Amino acid sequence: MPGRPTDYAAQRKRFVEDLLDILSLEERAGQLVLLRLAEDDDSSEIEHARDRLRAGQLGGLICKGAPRLVAELQRLATEETRLGIPLFVVDEPGRGEAVVMPAPFALANSWDADVVERCTGALATEAIGNGTNWLLAPDVSLCVSTSTEDLSDSWGASGVLARRLASATVRGLQSGSAGAAGILACLRTDDPSWVRRRDIHRPGEKLRLVAGVLRESLPGSVALGPLIGHTPDIGEIDAAAEVSIGGVGGFEGIDLAEWAEIARATDQCLSAVPYAGISVATVVAAVHEGRLSVHRLNDIVRKIIGAKYDLGLFRTASENGHKSDGEAAGSARAIAQDAARHAIVLLRNDPALLPLSVDSGKILVIGQAAKDRSLPTGDSSQEGASLIDGLDALGLDYQYVPGLALRQEDLRADSGALIDADRMAIGMANEAARRAQTIIVALGEGTALSEAQRTMLETVRAANRNVVLVTLGSHPLDPEISGRKLACVLHAGQLGSMSGHAIAEVLTGECAPRGRLAAPMIERGREGLSFGHGLGYCECGLTDTAFELGHARIAVTAVLHNLGNREATETVQLYLRRPTDTGQGTRELADFQRVSLVAGDSRRLLFDVTGIQLGRFEQNGDFAVPPGTYEISVGLSEARAQSAEILISADMAAAMTKARAADPHPALFARLSNAG
Repeated sequence: MPGRPTDYAAQRKRFVEDLLDILSLEERAGQLVLLRLAEDDDSSEIEHARDRLRAGQLGGLICKGAPRLVAELQRLATEETRLGIPLFVVDEPGRGEAVVMPAPFALANSWDADVVERCTGALATEAIGNGTNWLLAPDVSLCVSTSTEDLSDSWGASGVLARRLASATVRGLQSGSAGAAGILACLRTDDPSWVRRRDIHRPGEKLRLVAGVLRESLPGSVALGPLIGHTPDIGEIDAAAEVSIGGVGGFEGIDLAEWAEIARATDQCLSAVPYAGISVATVVAAVHEGRLSVHRLNDIVRKIIGAKYDLGLFRTASENGHKSDGEAAGSARAIAQDAARHAIVLLRNDPALLPLSVDSGKILVIGQAAKDRSLPTGDSSQEGASLIDGLDALGLDYQYVPGLALRQEDLRADSGALIDADRMAIGMANEAARRAQTIIVALGEGTALSEAQRTMLETVRAANRNVVLVTLGSHPLDPEISGRKLACVLHAGQLGSMSGHAIAEVLTGECAPRGRLAAPMIERGREGLSFGHGLGYCECGLTDTAFELGHARIAVTAVLHNLGNREATETVQLYLRRPTDTGQGTRELADFQRVSLVAGDSRRLLFDVTGIQLGRFEQNGDFAVPPGTYEISVGLSEARAQSAEILISADMAAAMTKARAADPHPALFARLSNAG
């Protein structure tokens, strides 16, 4: 946290130990108790919370919103209890209330840690204003491809990309500002996506992500979920052991696996993070009966008090100022719009129909999704700017037709089937398309085209070849229409409150598209556009790629050129395939760099490949770099990467392993030998 005194650690330790000494056994157990408050105003539940507080048997609340109630209970905790210990106020991660940020997969498509850090910083500001001080985020889940059903909540297909963005999320939540603390972040990898794939390397990928985040941006709490050495059915996951990296010499923050351990030791069945409902009486009884040591309980409570101290909760409210609501909302809107710009992925543009210009002529917009204000914000109760709102704000001259008939989705067994009203709407769109120069077709949610959508696109494309498809749903689409791909496809799904404004800026060229696919596209069981794919409005190229072996590293260099006539932002990607993976499908992302170049500029890039990228965690937590021939590639996407085979000798592998072992974080995983 900024502004900490030089003797902060000593002050913190003294404060925590002094407070721990005067806590009774019941009060120590009470710090583990989190009470879930319903969103409605349940007076009996609120009175129950007050009673638990006065008895010193409540450590925190789990609730969404209700800032007045939270403030009243926080005041009660600090002013009317024996020791005045403030409460944790815990909430699940969200995309924002007043201003909705892009969804996780949309942010993953940005490949931009700075963008993610600003977004989560805005979420932290809003949460603090509501009285929240602990957010269970980043909640990292992975997908296999863009066909994954719950894609919008995924962080993409790469653990390396997810690690960078998770680290940025931790920084954004916990950074705070001058005179104000941040939020306690919680690195979560307890989503079933980590084990539902029948991939023997996924547990090691989880360890790599966790180690990377702990190295780059230390979160205040973790919930790592199960780590198992086989690939179970999803139904078996809940029974798997939780991964703990706490204990002596381990992670010094709050490790929720330790809370789950307390629950198991006291015969309490708690499954959902953050393990709300731990019973004080049961914990106290377990201590008296010798099933739970006082030392173990003290160690966990020590971390809880330390986290509350770090958040500044023991200071008075006047010492923890924050922006006014107006300032925060204005800043959040600017951040959301910039994030949306970075998350838009141009999938195709040949011939170059985008950006729109005077040569684009008369523009026709087709599709009900173009006017939909709820689509960009997903499950949020807030509406965002639609594509039409964005075009209107820029003063663009266009004509609009729906293209398909309005229908009540929930009343039809197959809402995508073609109906007579559709044929009339398609006919009107067809006539308008013949008179227009450029067609923008907007589609909403869906993992594939419905019958009605396909018929509409086939009809419009037959009338006019200049079709720009804009997909506004969670899943990017790259359909074949009458046996051929569309010339221009732009994916702009789940971009949040400022969605329409950002899309309009990209369509008109005020801002160039910068997003890259965070997962490969799968079409009819075959791989389509690759992981890392994305176009801009300038052509960029890589030359002079070279690979040089050192003692415990491989230096990969290349020169990036902007061959266009405007500034461009490119994502240069480094991939590898390990010796044991030869011939087993796609390469694995190992590193990447986001680079902005003015027109005509060039820049030499350097990637350092070390044991961090080449090695793997074993089931027991050991980390090793196996010798053998590695394929290392560098390019502008997984499919556009130049490869070289590099032989890593046994001596070099040992040197890389030794250098990696000097990093303190692998030692945190020594306790994993009995997991799974």
